[in-house]
Formats: sequence, C-alpha cells, structure tokens
Amino acid sequence: MKRGYYGQIEFATLTESAKKQIKNLVYGAANAAKVDEHGSWDFGCEFDGRSRGSALNWDVYAYGKDYFTKKSLCVIQVRQYLKRRTNYYPEIKKSYFLLGRNEDKSIFAHSVESRVIHSAIKKNVDVIKAVQKWIFGCDYTQIIRHGDLALIPIKKVSGEILQKQTILIEQSHTLNADELKLNGSLYAKNPKLEHLQKVHPTVEGRGWYKVVVAKRSKFWDFAAPTLD
Repeated sequence: MKRGYYGQIEFATLTESAKKQIKNLVYGAANAAKVDEHGSWDFGCEFDGRSRGSALNWDVYAYGKDYFTKKSLCVIQVRQYLKRRTNYYPEIKKSYFLLGRNEDKSIFAHSVESRVIHSAIKKNVDVIKAVQKWIFGCDYTQIIRHGDLALIPIKKVSGEILQKQTILIEQSHTLNADELKLNGSLYAKNPKLEHLQKVHPTVEGRGWYKVVVAKRSKFWDFAAPTLD
C-alpha cells in the first residue's frame, strides 16, 4: 500500500482482494436505496468544448475490518469538481465517509471529519480506529454498538431519575431500561435497544451504560450519507 500526496491510498498499490471489497462498498453506497433527500452518488464527468462541466469521483483513505463484525470497512473522500465558466477557477468540494455493512447486509455511509483522518495519517495510526473513536467519543472496542447508537459501560451514575422506562431515540431505536437518568447525557440501567426497522439485532447490557448517539460530520449534498 502506498499513499499519494494528499494522503489518499494509491488504488493500484492495493491487492486485488482489497480493491474488490472497497469497490463493492463504494458503488453499493452510491446506489443504495436508503439515502437521504439528496439522492445517491453519480460518479463520472461531463464537460463541454469550453471545459465547462463537472466531475464526481472518489479516493480511498483507509480500509480494514470492523472489530465486532469482522466485515470490511473503508474511509473514502467523495470529491466534486465544478467549472461554470471557461476563464474562472473551478469549485472543488470534498466530503469524507466511513463505509461498511449493517447486520442486514445493507451498506451504510457515515460522514466523518477530514481532520480526524488526516491527523491519523500524519501520526501513522489506524485511520479506521481513529474515525470510530471520533464517531462515538470513546474506545470503540469497549462499547455495545447498535447502528448509530452505542452503550458505553460506566460504574457510577448521578443525575435526574426519569419517570419513563422506555423512550424513542433518533426516531429509529427503542430504548427500554430498568432505570433511566439524565445528567447532560442519558444513562440506562440494564438497557435493551431495539431497531424499529430491524436493521440491527436487539442488544442488551447489564449494569449502567451511557447512551451515545454517533456523531456525523457536515457533508455536501452531492455526497449524502445513508440512513440508519
């Protein structure tokens, strides 16, 4: 594996197996049925005789396996080049995503911060792990993950006790617990998380957990993340 000037992995230096796995994720996400209102990614280019037009392409910045599922992951940059007038500078817009597969085999695209990626490359540390740590705000290997939600084990909890024991989170997950507390963040005792669309299998924990919603970076509308 060899990196280019901007930190991207030079695709030709990857093994054929890695190339295939990455392409499956990228083009699977590009054509995914579950995307938000901005639509899917339409890679390619179109220019007129005066060099006006646009191009949408991608580069890979990291690839590996998920700690829990052992399924393939990759981090990509989706980049748009747009030239409206012949004698004007082009507009270049970039967004970055972590790509992988949900338990139901659908592909997700989770928008992430470019600074996290480039910092990890500069420090020569695992980019995938750095991105996952940024997404959930902790060591990814220590959590119980449920799509865009995570249960982080915690020993001591203080805060306001909520009267309800079941709540809806992100309009997609049901959280049930023996006890819920609120203190800046949401905490649950003996939690049980269920996904309304059954994309992720139900998970449970014993003891107290902090409930964390995954962070997402801002992204350009030509590069939309998939919905959970």
